[in-house]
Amino acid sequence: MYKAGIIGATGYTGEELLRILARHEKVHVEFATSEKENGESLQKVFPHLPHYKNMSFCSAEKAAEINVDLVFLCLPAGESVKWAKIFSGKKTKVVDLGADFRFSDPKVYQQWYNMPHADPLILQKAVYGLPEWHRDEIRNADIVGNPGCYPTSVLLAVIPFLRAGLLDGSPIIVDAKSGVSGAGKSPSKTAHYVEANESIGPYKVGRVHRHVGEMEKELNLHAGADQQVIFSPHLTPMTRGILSSIYFRLSQKTDKKELLEILNRAYADEPFVHVLKDRLPATKMCLQTNYCFLGLETVAGTDNVVLFSAIDNLGKGASTQAVQNMNLMLGLPETMGLDA
Repeated sequence: MYKAGIIGATGYTGEELLRILARHEKVHVEFATSEKENGESLQKVFPHLPHYKNMSFCSAEKAAEINVDLVFLCLPAGESVKWAKIFSGKKTKVVDLGADFRFSDPKVYQQWYNMPHADPLILQKAVYGLPEWHRDEIRNADIVGNPGCYPTSVLLAVIPFLRAGLLDGSPIIVDAKSGVSGAGKSPSKTAHYVEANESIGPYKVGRVHRHVGEMEKELNLHAGADQQVIFSPHLTPMTRGILSSIYFRLSQKTDKKELLEILNRAYADEPFVHVLKDRLPATKMCLQTNYCFLGLETVAGTDNVVLFSAIDNLGKGASTQAVQNMNLMLGLPETMGLDA
């Protein structure tokens, strides 16, 4: 059995990791940290997770003394680097579910997160954790930056067409809807039940949301040129799930059948990406899974394409993708514990 730990285990992503790892065949959770719940029984905080009935939360400082094979960091931007340095210094592999290892260039990180990166040199050890497009690098990585939820939904949809040279270079327009869990557990006005229920509204529209930088960084890599994203995220009155509607123009005439074939070729051997032919994605298809469902429509009489991508923001958008990355890093079957 491999040993794993979770720093920041009482947030939504940490709780989801505990749920997934409770049924994993080859990984045992050695510690789960919480500064607020330090010393408290996991079962008292999470009564729906009886697997951990004999375990208590500890502090991150205490966890740093425990030897594990891999640690998950479920922390806000700017807080992961400290613990990544400590654990990687002990030859422990790291999967960061925050933002500190999603950019190789510290200047780009500072641009989008409005603070300097705490240790630019450590970025040289990190790999971007989108398995479908970085699998071999992840297998050999010491530190993996788990992608953001919105970028995961957009990148899986768009990259095959960029690599085929089919985008005309004009901005990609993304209209995305997310469940309220994407806002995290910390109280906020917009995520408050009275504000979010029976309502849907945009926020951080255009080029304001931090995930725009992450999308463009990865899209530029696959396009070999600058590719701009115009992003309109929306908060919807559901707990979890993301549906992204993505609009772009073709550089050459290509019909729907050919476009679907490009997606099918790209993901033919991928266990977690499913291309739909006769219907369009919906968030309920991927609820509590690591699946991404893709579909598309062409617009008659134009060169425009509308792509659709559905994921669970706490699944493929966070914790199940982190477990997928863990499996690769530990040399385990990629689908283990993920019901593929």
